[in-house]
Amino acid sequence: MMPLYEQPMRKLLGVLEPTISWLNASGPIDVGQVPAGHVDAIKQLERIGIVYKRNNRCYELQKIRLKKLMGSLGIERLVPLGIQDPSVNSELN
Repeated sequence: MMPLYEQPMRKLLGVLEPTISWLNASGPIDVGQVPAGHVDAIKQLERIGIVYKRNNRCYELQKIRLKKLMGSLGIERLVPLGIQDPSVNSELN
């Protein structure tokens, strides 16, 4: 069995965490105002159902869907991929 921090959906959410945090802080954002660094991440989030495009004009974060997904994975909060859980680091040492 693969360790929790290496599971594909956990990795994906870890990589996309900066975009999720940015979208959560900014609220609904017009499609044309998305910074270039977040465009690909938003498209990935749209594919897995965490972000949706309302009226083909603005992106919105589906917080309920994100919480359900995190709950099913056993994640309490999102952590960027570069920052590992301290319990994982203590096991490696």
